[in-house]
Amino acid sequence: MKKHLLALLLPIVGSYCSSPLASMIDFPSDPVYVTSSDEAKQLLAQRYTLTGLVNESVSTSLLSTQYRFYQGFANAVACSSSVVVTVDTNTKEVVQIYTHLLDESECQSAKEDNRAIDLNTPEQAYGPFVAAGNAKQIVTTSLNVFDPDPLTALEDITLEYSDVISNAAYSLYSDIEVTEVAGTRYLENSRVRAVDVRAFDLDGDGALEADVSQQGIITSASDFTIERDIKDYENKHTQFLDTMAFYHIDKSVQYLQQLGFDIFSEPVQFDAFFGNKDNSTAYLAQNVIVFGNGVSADAEDADVILHELGHMINFSLVKRWRDGDTGAIGEGLGDYWAASSRYRTNKTFQPDIVFSWDGVNTSKTSTRILNDAEARYVPGVSYPAHVVRNGSNVDQLWSTPLFQVLKLAVAEHGELAHEHIDRIIWEGIAALGGGVTMPDAALSIVKAAERLYPQSNYSDLFVKQFKAHNILTNTVAFYAPQFLMVKDGKAKVALDLFNISGKNIHTFTGRFEQSDDVVSLSSIASFDTAARTSVTVKVPDSTQCGEAFPFNAETVTDFNNQQIPTQGEYSIPFVVCTPKLTHTPKVENSALSDATSTVGGLGGNKIGVKSYLLTLTDTAVLDNDFSVSLHIKHKRISDLKVTLTPPVGDREITLLAYDNIQQDDFNQQLMSRFNQEVNRLKGESLEGTWTLKVTDRVVGESGELVSWGIANISGYSKPETATDETNNNNNNNNGNNGATDNNSGSGGGSLGWLSLFMLVVINKLRKNTP
Repeated sequence: MKKHLLALLLPIVGSYCSSPLASMIDFPSDPVYVTSSDEAKQLLAQRYTLTGLVNESVSTSLLSTQYRFYQGFANAVACSSSVVVTVDTNTKEVVQIYTHLLDESECQSAKEDNRAIDLNTPEQAYGPFVAAGNAKQIVTTSLNVFDPDPLTALEDITLEYSDVISNAAYSLYSDIEVTEVAGTRYLENSRVRAVDVRAFDLDGDGALEADVSQQGIITSASDFTIERDIKDYENKHTQFLDTMAFYHIDKSVQYLQQLGFDIFSEPVQFDAFFGNKDNSTAYLAQNVIVFGNGVSADAEDADVILHELGHMINFSLVKRWRDGDTGAIGEGLGDYWAASSRYRTNKTFQPDIVFSWDGVNTSKTSTRILNDAEARYVPGVSYPAHVVRNGSNVDQLWSTPLFQVLKLAVAEHGELAHEHIDRIIWEGIAALGGGVTMPDAALSIVKAAERLYPQSNYSDLFVKQFKAHNILTNTVAFYAPQFLMVKDGKAKVALDLFNISGKNIHTFTGRFEQSDDVVSLSSIASFDTAARTSVTVKVPDSTQCGEAFPFNAETVTDFNNQQIPTQGEYSIPFVVCTPKLTHTPKVENSALSDATSTVGGLGGNKIGVKSYLLTLTDTAVLDNDFSVSLHIKHKRISDLKVTLTPPVGDREITLLAYDNIQQDDFNQQLMSRFNQEVNRLKGESLEGTWTLKVTDRVVGESGELVSWGIANISGYSKPETATDETNNNNNNNNGNNGATDNNSGSGGGSLGWLSLFMLVVINKLRKNTP
């Protein structure tokens, strides 16, 4: 049976004692069964002393039933207060419990979205004809559209909005269902409806504001095959835009139903030509999506259309979708839904970009991507929509791991995996409520992957991607020397442990394959150094100097609550003996440039950049065994990106990329034999001027570059030179290494196999079963 990753990941976002905290997700360790809202409330009262809840709704997804509640104080219905008990529809066992609880004061200013809207609908146009006895019927027609957009269809990045678009950019689709009354056809069926907003109380002041771009109801006597002409838009002739939105929403809703999500109780309504601003918006309360036409018409780009539909799907699954990280998550889900659709037919041309057409023909300076490898989640920071945090767009922080999982799954398992990943994501979202954080949502998606496809490796893929962006982290990080000096087949190793779970650990136990020692710690405070401990490592006689030696451990973390204790299998890699370098690292002792708050730059921050030069006269070539030395002191290593540029050419080798390192003293030999990125320098001549660049993208902490260098390795110190002293940071060049994923040859990211410092749990994790 496949082992479950979720067992280790559970505690990173919260736990319960006598009562739940603000926003938490809980996976009960013992079987609990619920068959009604009343029973769910009884469970919450007994388990968490949580009473006074008000029934919101009962919803269903593919495998589950969600009993939804909110707190019973005044105005709670208008804010994001949420409690969701998710049970298996068949067995009635509680799968997970999500809570986002608020103080009454936090909801005083909350308002329900009761904004009025005045819509011109197809029914208003054909209603008199039906009343006169004409039949209303569904017929099929042909539609002419961009799929997804002209730039992508033609694979022409030079194409501009004002250009005349060639016929090759269009796709003609037949057998599309529309409504016909008295010989006139309307863009309406059971899934989607084209409307025209006449007026909307956008600012919520109670006054309806007339839409300046009223195009009326689009009709046709036969097919909807007109081609795009932007001059038509100026005269409010928008059949092409209405046809675009109608086709892509209809196709996507049908696909969503194919996945098993029949979530819209009435057709999704849209206005393809709204206002005069460069923005599109989905309004769940009014059941309408409006597409802007500022610099360009948004509805010319299927990515924009499907992004907004993604919001409607999201809102329909979780109606209290606000606060927490919901802004960034929602935007990321919309981007994912658009990119996922396009990826089914286009896997080669700019697959990691959304809004390829609209995004380059607007007032915006760039479009968004779904492969932002440098995006990192920082706990405790707010993540509303469209902002920059820690140097990256937060929308990309969420869409990137989702889309990269999709690509990996399809590459490994074929096209059927595409439906599986789409299904997993929406099933995971369906079990959540208001105030969701990215770790909450990530855990729920991992749980959905395990439940929907227990024999697949989908949950492994999600965990690896979420971990790569620090959305999911381990409960404890280990730090140990990089190099082992062995005497009589043994080495005593100092270990520093950091609790990074975000809350207090009751007990932590570690047992090691290559040691008789057991690490047993208790009462480890949240985000605090637990202790320095040591273990004696047994090293096989056959191990040679310069070889990697994996130190394997099994751990159990218990938070003293009713959740499942976490179990993990870890591997901490060491190098036996210390390398001898042909060049001594250059001492800098130089203050690094911190990012600064200023107008412009990345999200209001101006990045700090400082470069250092190292000139070598050695004509030797970097051979099979060389190393980059790097020693940095910084209170927050995750702020930094460090690159190295060789004397010839302009390619940059990434040494650090905003990695989630807990210690503030980074002193490593980044060895080519274990670091794929560094190994790219193989064959380069040492002669010339090397450039080290340190970039800081977060304000608030500063540091210094102590030393750096590059050299071939001429040999290794012999094991017999070791003493009985503990291998520690002082006698091993302050080297720190963390555990790495056994299933990855490179350890993930740019650092390579031996240069990871965060303890990364391997993909063979399991639930704690009796």
